[in-house]
Amino acid sequence: MRIVLKQTFPLGRFHATRWRVNPFDDPYGEWPPSPWRLVRGVVARWRQWWREDPQGADGRLDPLIKALCTSSYAFHVPVHTQRGTPVRQYFPVEFGWNPKERKKAAVRSYSTSLAQDNYFCLPVGGNGAVWWFLESHLWTEELVGALKECLNRMTYFGRAEAFTRIAIQKDPAEAPKPNCPLMEQRISGTVPVLVPESTATRQDIERVTDDPAAVKRSVPPGARLLYAVRPASPTVREVGTSRKSYRETNLIQFAIGWNVPPEGRAIVRLTARFRGAALKERLRKLTGDPQITWSKAPLKVREAVAELAGKDAQGNPLKGHRHSEYLVWCEDGEPVRLMVWRYGRPFDQNEQEALLKAAGRQFSWAADGNRADVWKVRLVPLDRAVPLPPGFDGAAAAVWESVTPYVPPRHHLRGGKPRLRESIEHQIRRELSLRGFGEAAQVAVEQLGQPEWVAVHLPRRHRSDRTFLGDRRGYRLRLRFSEPVGGPIRLGHSSSFGLGLFRPVY
Repeated sequence: MRIVLKQTFPLGRFHATRWRVNPFDDPYGEWPPSPWRLVRGVVARWRQWWREDPQGADGRLDPLIKALCTSSYAFHVPVHTQRGTPVRQYFPVEFGWNPKERKKAAVRSYSTSLAQDNYFCLPVGGNGAVWWFLESHLWTEELVGALKECLNRMTYFGRAEAFTRIAIQKDPAEAPKPNCPLMEQRISGTVPVLVPESTATRQDIERVTDDPAAVKRSVPPGARLLYAVRPASPTVREVGTSRKSYRETNLIQFAIGWNVPPEGRAIVRLTARFRGAALKERLRKLTGDPQITWSKAPLKVREAVAELAGKDAQGNPLKGHRHSEYLVWCEDGEPVRLMVWRYGRPFDQNEQEALLKAAGRQFSWAADGNRADVWKVRLVPLDRAVPLPPGFDGAAAAVWESVTPYVPPRHHLRGGKPRLRESIEHQIRRELSLRGFGEAAQVAVEQLGQPEWVAVHLPRRHRSDRTFLGDRRGYRLRLRFSEPVGGPIRLGHSSSFGLGLFRPVY
């Protein structure tokens, strides 16, 4: 008689380690599921059946074991099966003193053991079913009924998280044809599968791995190895997606994710590196050269990226505030958002694609050195449904406070003494006037707290200028206007790279 079993894994996951194999030494796990595991699982569920219905289960186990062990096995396994990335976890194994010596202070707790989870991912639903084909002359209607009772009680197969449902298929004609046969001889491309011997006894099936007769044996008594030919997986092809509809916008926001929060003094390093990555993505798209740089690009290409780069084809700063600005928003002194803002023309589709692609990288906010590869941030694009930061929403306010430190573009000290014409207050008023704020002459400037050192952005042509080399002193300020004014307000040195940003105080 031929019996067909249909087994599904509702969680889309099967995990089983082969007999006495260290999971750290076997990253592939067991696939297809072994008949030896099926027989042992049926015996375990028979015990549950016997506790629930002693009269119905009594006398059925030994004939059931004999029929299972004398059966031939074949499979139809899902072709869209992927091996998952191994996961390592610590499990509690023994409760006691930790440390055991108790030479110092100790506590009673569970000791842990590291285990590796090697699992297979299966499609959920009918396409993820494993079909078993069993055939033996010992099967009778009575034994099939006993097998059904045991399978109805089976909830997991292999590891406990390998939740399963397995049942006898009523109409074998609905089952697919086997695609994973078992063979006696091992050939290239096959995997070992543990099956029961036809002479296996109940004692063999119920034997535990620590049994003296099974210790140090890769194949337990009562079992043997056959070899399975796994079906070839179909070629994976990328599924095309519909083209995104881009809307023109003047502000694109990214959440900043980090393990170590970026220091306030490192804001310009972060924004400058992101700007460089976005510019490189745009240059690659225009030229098709993955090694292209701004200095090697043709003049026409430089001109096409001028508003993103902030400089014209000759390297001179753009006039009329047409350039993109890379700003950082802080909460409680820690950077939480990176914003790309442009006062003039909105970002077009190509520029948005370059910015989003650049955000897929990780950026170090540390200075070049040993920590540059460790102190990194990840940028997550924010949906347009996220509210605009205060100051970018068009609301007006009479009082504005620093979000990031303000660095005077000119030296306001000479020999440690203040220069009256270049005081911070005069520089603030001068720049506000140049930016078109009508109330610039009456603005009151108040310093908040102590100055702090921050890195500033230096164009390549000025990096040899010793006057502005290294960090500069930054100030947190409060600006009071005689009448409410709208934002955004960003002033001072490196204001296009995140410094000197102000927020309204309502």
